[in-house]
Amino acid sequence: MRSSLLLLMAFGLIVGLIVMMATGGPAVSCPEELIGTWNTAAQGYEDSMLVMTKHAVIFSAEGDHLDAQAVRRLEAIPDGRRVLYTLIYGNSRSEEQTLVFFYDSHEQTITFKNQSHLIWTRPMVES
Repeated sequence: MRSSLLLLMAFGLIVGLIVMMATGGPAVSCPEELIGTWNTAAQGYEDSMLVMTKHAVIFSAEGDHLDAQAVRRLEAIPDGRRVLYTLIYGNSRSEEQTLVFFYDSHEQTITFKNQSHLIWTRPMVES
Protein backbone atom coordinates (compact mmCIF):
# COMPACT_ATOMS: atom_id res chain seq x y z
CA MET A 1 0.00 0.00 0.00
CA ARG A 2 2.76 2.45 0.97
CA SER A 3 4.79 1.73 -2.17
CA SER A 4 1.69 2.24 -4.35
CA LEU A 5 1.06 5.59 -2.69
CA LEU A 6 4.69 6.67 -3.20
CA LEU A 7 4.58 5.54 -6.82
CA LEU A 8 1.35 7.48 -7.38
CA MET A 9 2.84 10.60 -5.78
CA ALA A 10 5.99 10.32 -7.91
CA PHE A 11 3.89 9.90 -11.05
CA GLY A 12 1.85 13.01 -10.14
CA LEU A 13 5.05 14.99 -9.55
CA ILE A 14 6.49 13.95 -12.92
CA VAL A 15 3.25 14.81 -14.75
CA GLY A 16 3.16 18.20 -12.97
CA LEU A 17 6.75 18.95 -14.02
CA ILE A 18 6.04 17.99 -17.63
CA VAL A 19 2.96 20.24 -17.73
CA MET A 20 4.90 23.10 -16.15
CA MET A 21 7.73 22.76 -18.69
CA ALA A 22 5.27 22.52 -21.61
CA THR A 23 3.35 25.63 -20.60
CA GLY A 24 6.40 27.63 -19.59
CA GLY A 25 5.67 27.66 -15.87
CA PRO A 26 2.81 27.63 -13.44
CA ALA A 27 -0.51 29.11 -14.55
CA VAL A 28 -0.72 32.84 -13.96
CA SER A 29 -3.92 34.08 -12.41
CA CYS A 30 -5.39 37.54 -13.06
CA PRO A 31 -6.62 39.37 -9.97
CA GLU A 32 -10.38 39.62 -9.39
CA GLU A 33 -10.37 43.37 -10.13
CA LEU A 34 -9.46 42.65 -13.77
CA ILE A 35 -11.71 39.67 -14.43
CA GLY A 36 -14.74 40.45 -16.56
CA THR A 37 -15.86 42.02 -19.81
CA TRP A 38 -14.53 45.50 -20.60
CA ASN A 39 -16.02 47.91 -23.15
CA THR A 40 -15.13 51.36 -24.43
CA ALA A 41 -17.17 54.12 -26.03
CA ALA A 42 -14.11 55.51 -27.86
CA GLN A 43 -14.72 56.27 -31.52
CA GLY A 44 -13.83 53.33 -33.72
CA TYR A 45 -13.93 50.84 -30.82
CA GLU A 46 -17.65 50.89 -29.99
CA ASP A 47 -18.11 47.24 -30.98
CA SER A 48 -14.87 46.04 -29.42
CA MET A 49 -14.55 44.08 -26.23
CA LEU A 50 -11.76 43.04 -23.89
CA VAL A 51 -12.47 40.00 -21.71
CA MET A 52 -10.20 38.83 -18.93
CA THR A 53 -10.56 35.51 -17.18
CA LYS A 54 -8.36 34.00 -14.50
CA HIS A 55 -5.96 32.57 -17.09
CA ALA A 56 -6.75 34.21 -20.44
CA VAL A 57 -7.27 37.50 -22.23
CA ILE A 58 -9.76 37.68 -25.11
CA PHE A 59 -9.98 40.45 -27.69
CA SER A 60 -13.06 41.01 -29.80
CA ALA A 61 -13.10 43.61 -32.58
CA GLU A 62 -16.30 44.71 -34.30
CA GLY A 63 -18.14 41.64 -33.04
CA ASP A 64 -16.59 39.43 -35.74
CA HIS A 65 -12.98 38.83 -34.75
CA LEU A 66 -12.28 36.89 -31.54
CA ASP A 67 -8.75 36.22 -30.31
CA ALA A 68 -8.15 34.30 -27.05
CA GLN A 69 -4.65 34.04 -25.58
CA ALA A 70 -3.24 32.50 -22.40
CA VAL A 71 -1.90 34.83 -19.71
CA ARG A 72 1.75 33.88 -19.30
CA ARG A 73 3.05 36.54 -16.87
CA LEU A 74 1.57 39.47 -14.99
CA GLU A 75 3.41 42.24 -13.19
CA ALA A 76 1.70 44.89 -11.05
CA ILE A 77 3.30 48.17 -9.94
CA PRO A 78 1.26 50.47 -7.66
CA ASP A 79 1.02 54.06 -8.91
CA GLY A 80 -1.11 56.06 -6.47
CA ARG A 81 -4.72 54.94 -6.76
CA ARG A 82 -3.84 53.19 -10.00
CA VAL A 83 -1.90 50.02 -10.68
CA LEU A 84 0.32 49.70 -13.74
CA TYR A 85 -0.09 46.18 -15.10
CA THR A 86 2.21 44.54 -17.61
CA LEU A 87 0.46 41.48 -18.97
CA ILE A 88 2.39 39.04 -21.15
CA TYR A 89 0.08 36.80 -23.15
CA GLY A 90 0.31 34.27 -25.95
CA ASN A 91 -0.24 30.60 -26.56
CA SER A 92 3.50 29.90 -26.76
CA ARG A 93 6.75 31.67 -25.93
CA SER A 94 7.34 32.47 -29.59
CA GLU A 95 3.93 34.20 -29.80
CA GLU A 96 4.19 36.30 -26.63
CA GLN A 97 2.83 39.83 -26.73
CA THR A 98 2.70 42.56 -24.10
CA LEU A 99 -0.22 44.66 -22.95
CA VAL A 100 0.59 47.54 -20.58
CA PHE A 101 -2.31 49.30 -18.90
CA PHE A 102 -3.40 51.19 -15.81
CA TYR A 103 -6.22 49.96 -13.61
CA ASP A 104 -7.85 52.78 -11.63
CA SER A 105 -9.42 51.29 -8.50
CA HIS A 106 -11.48 54.41 -7.76
CA GLU A 107 -12.98 54.76 -11.24
CA GLN A 108 -12.77 51.00 -11.94
CA THR A 109 -11.40 51.62 -15.41
CA ILE A 110 -8.61 50.28 -17.59
CA THR A 111 -6.56 52.64 -19.74
CA PHE A 112 -3.84 51.32 -22.05
CA LYS A 113 -0.57 53.06 -21.34
CA ASN A 114 0.02 53.90 -25.02
CA GLN A 115 -3.64 54.78 -25.78
CA SER A 116 -4.83 57.05 -22.98
CA HIS A 117 -7.88 58.10 -25.04
CA LEU A 118 -9.30 54.56 -24.73
CA ILE A 119 -11.00 54.15 -21.36
CA TRP A 120 -12.40 50.69 -20.75
CA THR A 121 -15.19 50.03 -18.23
CA ARG A 122 -17.10 46.99 -17.06
CA PRO A 123 -20.86 47.13 -17.43
CA MET A 124 -22.65 47.01 -14.11
CA VAL A 125 -24.66 43.85 -13.49
CA GLU A 126 -28.06 44.43 -11.97
CA SER A 127 -29.19 41.84 -9.46
